[in-house]
Parts: sequence; structure tokens; C-alpha cells
Amino acid sequence: MMPVKKINRLPGVFGDLFYDQWPELYAKRGTAPQINVIETDKKFKIQIAAPGMTKDDFKIELNGDNQLIVCLERDESADGKECCGESDCAKDEKHHYLRREFSYTSFRQIFNLPDSVDRDKIVAKMKHGVLSIKLPKRDGAEHTTEMKQIAIE
Repeated sequence: MMPVKKINRLPGVFGDLFYDQWPELYAKRGTAPQINVIETDKKFKIQIAAPGMTKDDFKIELNGDNQLIVCLERDESADGKECCGESDCAKDEKHHYLRREFSYTSFRQIFNLPDSVDRDKIVAKMKHGVLSIKLPKRDGAEHTTEMKQIAIE
């Protein structure tokens, strides 16, 4: 299959108008995971939708300024030697991409937490492409301000 060379005549209603005529808009185009932030009487909950990602793709830190930092980094770029995972693919079969648009994903979000969050009881779980972080409220006791990693179950 040969790649098709696009002839740029008049901009199309959807495709060419945005992507070929104004490349700076195309370069800034991107997506970020959808985020829900929920508060109850006893806790806060953050949900981050990241289909196709695993818990190993995320890193969660809590810094001394009471900020929760959620980072996602996944590098799928390769030299074409890896198996694509399809059932009819031989493990040693060399792959040559004719077009590849998803090779690197990066995301970073900082949440400023209220002082009422109990830093020692934060729990994170990944299930069905959604990262859920539970942030229980504390009873008024003092809390530490040291940086710490949050493990994802």
C-alpha cells in the first residue's frame, strides 16, 4: 500500500481548513484525559479517564506544598521490531509503519489540595482505564509536609 499524496486545492469543510491551512493550530492540537473531582463529607475523589493506559504508566506524588502531581508518560515509539500483538502476527516479524500517530503520550496535572486532606491515607487504584484517587479528609490532627510517592493498586 502506497501512501497517498494529498493535493491541496481549496480547503475542505473539516479536514484541510484546520490542518493544512493553519499548521500552528494543528501542532497545538492534543488531548488530555477527562477528569472528575468529587467531594463528599468524608473525602475527595479524583477520577482520571485514561483508556489503554496501565498503572505503570502513571506516577503520583504529593509534595510539601500540599500539591498532588499526577503524571502520565507512555512511549510506544519503537524501531519496528516489536510485535503488534495481533493473533496472526509472528513474534519475530518486522513491522513497518506506513503511518503512525500514537507513539508518545505525556500528561501532567497538579491539584492544589486543601489542608483538610489526610496525606497519610491517600489511595490510588486503576480499574478499566480509570485512575481513581481517594483523598480522605482528616479529623483536625496535624499532618506532615514531606514529599511522598503514592502507590497505585
